[in-house]
Amino acid sequence: MTEPAIVVIDVPERFTPDEAALVLNAPGDSFFLIQVLPVAGGHRAYLRRYKQTSPTKTEAAKDNAGNVDNATAMSILRANRDKPVRTIVSLLEAAGIKRGRQWVCDQLTATCAEDGREAEAVDFVKKFCGPTYTPKDVLDELRDPYKIRRSIAWARQKLDEKRGCPSVDNS
Repeated sequence: MTEPAIVVIDVPERFTPDEAALVLNAPGDSFFLIQVLPVAGGHRAYLRRYKQTSPTKTEAAKDNAGNVDNATAMSILRANRDKPVRTIVSLLEAAGIKRGRQWVCDQLTATCAEDGREAEAVDFVKKFCGPTYTPKDVLDELRDPYKIRRSIAWARQKLDEKRGCPSVDNS
């Protein structure tokens, strides 16, 4: 059974604005309000269903290509996690995927715990980083002897946690 294209809802005068909103939202998100007319004892609202069409073959192929590109980009990023950001961007470009340095940095931050060395990195910050350490110092020390890559934002957050300062989100 298909939904009707137009729904008519009567809203009595005695309804509060909240009750009227509940009644008018009853058909769901697939309808939008067309018109409200006064009738005896209240109002009559006409709602129309949004056009529900399946995507065309071109739209579906484009969406699928975007998903494939994201999956490929993430696999390249994970495989080259230890390389500099600019190198990862150039590897993505060589694969025909356009992603910038900021995207790569964001994904490295989001996936930094996937390397299985998060506990080791956090332990290093807690034990060895003094009050004069900057996020850059933390990254340098993690990278050289430990071969652990993290973002500046991660280092800043961990240093703030150690110092007992609330983290500031600058995004």
